[in-house]
This record gives sequence, C-alpha cells and structure tokens, in this order.
Amino acid sequence: LENLPRSLPSNVSAEITGHPPLPNVFSWMKQVSGLDDHEMLRTFNCGIGMVLIVKKDVVDEAKALLRGAGEDVIYDLGILTERQGSEGEQ
Repeated sequence: LENLPRSLPSNVSAEITGHPPLPNVFSWMKQVSGLDDHEMLRTFNCGIGMVLIVKKDVVDEAKALLRGAGEDVIYDLGILTERQGSEGEQ
C-alpha cells in the first residue's frame, strides 16, 4: 500500500483489483496480531515479492518473459489510473 504509490508519477494512481491468496504465514500473523487487512497490507508484503509496472499492450509479452525465466506464479494486481484531486495524499 505504501511502496507502490512511491514508484508512480504524482498524477498516477494504482487501482488494486486483485490480490493473490494470503500465504499461511500471513494468515497466522493476522490472527495472532489482531491487525486488520489494511494494516497487514501496509506493514507486510503479504506474499507479493515484486511488482512490475508495464504498458497494457505488453502485459502478455512480459508474462511470457517471466515464465521463460522460471517464474510460474504471476498475478495481475490492477491497473494504473489518472490521480483525481487530492487522492492518495497523506
């Protein structure tokens, strides 16, 4: 929740539309810590090791390159949109 916006231009926002299933260790951490979903995602990567931002027209090519490099688990996390007004400001 915090690293992705820092990697984007100020006029761009990320709309997260999907998330991989929460790995067991993070489910356990959530249960014993009492943290809500927002705090879990703000504090931990929750199984997302790396995010690649690519143009829509090369998504399939990027996935093929990743698979060719041995990555077999790839998720579409969302889309980039134009930031509206003070959206995302802290």
